[in-house]
Amino acid sequence: MKKILVIGTGGTIASIETKNGLRPAYDINELISFFPEVKELADLDGKTLFTLDSTNMQSHHWGEIAREIGRQYEKYDGFVITHGTDTMQYTASALSFMLKNLGKPVVLTGSVDAIGEGSDAKQNFVDSVIVASSGIGEVCVVFHGKIIRGCKARKITNEATKINNDGLDVYSSINFHLIGEMLGTLEENGKRKSKINVEKITKNKGTLEILSEADSEKILLVKIYPGFGPKIFDKLKDFNGIIIEGFGPGNIPYVENSIVSKIEMLSKENVPVFITTQNPFGEADLTIYEVGQNALKAGAISCKDMTSETALVKLMWILGNFGKDAKTVKKLMQKNFIGEIRE
Repeated sequence: MKKILVIGTGGTIASIETKNGLRPAYDINELISFFPEVKELADLDGKTLFTLDSTNMQSHHWGEIAREIGRQYEKYDGFVITHGTDTMQYTASALSFMLKNLGKPVVLTGSVDAIGEGSDAKQNFVDSVIVASSGIGEVCVVFHGKIIRGCKARKITNEATKINNDGLDVYSSINFHLIGEMLGTLEENGKRKSKINVEKITKNKGTLEILSEADSEKILLVKIYPGFGPKIFDKLKDFNGIIIEGFGPGNIPYVENSIVSKIEMLSKENVPVFITTQNPFGEADLTIYEVGQNALKAGAISCKDMTSETALVKLMWILGNFGKDAKTVKKLMQKNFIGEIRE
């Protein structure tokens, strides 16, 4: 049997009902005890790092998780991280960058419903243990039978959703095929399997290196809209990087309320400006339209097919581990590290 470390960080999967709403309370060993069937699947140890609603997760928590995996790396065959759903995609992206040369599975999961009758906690937890025992050598999100690359996951529906669309789930894989999916039913404990798309997984070689810093100060993610007042950019001349969610494939207005002139101004001040898209799927391609090419000529750099969350986390990670030199930041943001950019 594979030896798996389950790291608890809180989230709905570890929550109890209180008069003020759901609140994380269970430590990880209590959580594991709710799913005795996993004892047939792997040899599990548990360690609680935090007991947080993921809304309260900060960038320094990502580094703490990465460093804990580094400390325990040689002792275990894989890792499961139980986590709240609201910011799981940020943590998954951060760990993907922080765990350089990762050669073992690191699986993030959680639940929409607290543990109890009808909860999805059991399915997600059991599936995550199975995937953590597999040969995947990267960070992934396992949720409702889907195995999603960590830097490509996005939460697209939430607990307050009243109208369900059969074509949508809690998480989706953005601009990339699923790494795999789960087959079989939970009632067939021991027979439920992960089907991995081998050609989609990363094959890392080398020794694990922990690059766990994330600098979240003096950066900004801005979503523009019709009528957006660009004067805010005048106050960002000392920032270390700006990401703009443009329209369509990264289009930026330049007639009234021109943002292009602000991009040019920031570029001259050595503030890197990156463009992503507001659309749930699709990439930023600034070459298609005049409104994109003008931004490109002003110094903007496309985030290509990275999600906004991944681009933001990547910028934090670069600033934290490689410094604030604008040329270096621009160069590294365009480099594909962990499959975040389609090559």
